[in-house]
Amino acid sequence: MKTWKTYLFLCVILYCVMISCVGYNDVVAQPAEAAPPKLQPTNGVSSALTTRMLPAEDTPVRLLIPAIQVDALIEPVGVLASGELNTPRQSPWTNVGWYNASPDPGADGSAVIDGHLDRPGGLPAVFWNLRNLHAGDQLKVIHHSGKISVFTVTSTASYSVHEVPLEAIFGNGGGRYLNLITCAGDWIPSQHQTTSRMVVYAMLVK
Repeated sequence: MKTWKTYLFLCVILYCVMISCVGYNDVVAQPAEAAPPKLQPTNGVSSALTTRMLPAEDTPVRLLIPAIQVDALIEPVGVLASGELNTPRQSPWTNVGWYNASPDPGADGSAVIDGHLDRPGGLPAVFWNLRNLHAGDQLKVIHHSGKISVFTVTSTASYSVHEVPLEAIFGNGGGRYLNLITCAGDWIPSQHQTTSRMVVYAMLVK
């Protein structure tokens, strides 16, 4: 049975996943540098999610996806104590965000990296072609030390925002995984989000 801390952790994650597309497709109202959206306080759990520190040599710094020509810098992202979801700020549309409460890519558990599908105006962003990945394609993460962790895509899936399988994405500890997330489906102006989330599941091979 999950502890209450695990339950609250998954609640925070669910909210992050549900709002992660704010400003991605809103070509009218959203500026290019939209402020991070607010999250509801969760009894201090949100601030705790950002406190895990990795040795500098283990920090992931670059994501390579040769099949879709992605070569992106990785920024650590998390849920701030203020309740704001931190997204890549140095280059929001070309960088990706490694969720810093998830494992280092290549360590035990499920590391999670997200990225924008597109940018205001509808122009492609870093994960525009994520939907073109297939089982067998490779993902490579370069660490600060120069170490390269290589993953192979095992499957891809698209989910309604209300049916995102949190355990599969964030909580699978039975191996060494890297899961990529971006927006998918149609834009809903009234909700400032898309109808779906696309997830690419990958497993460490070396």
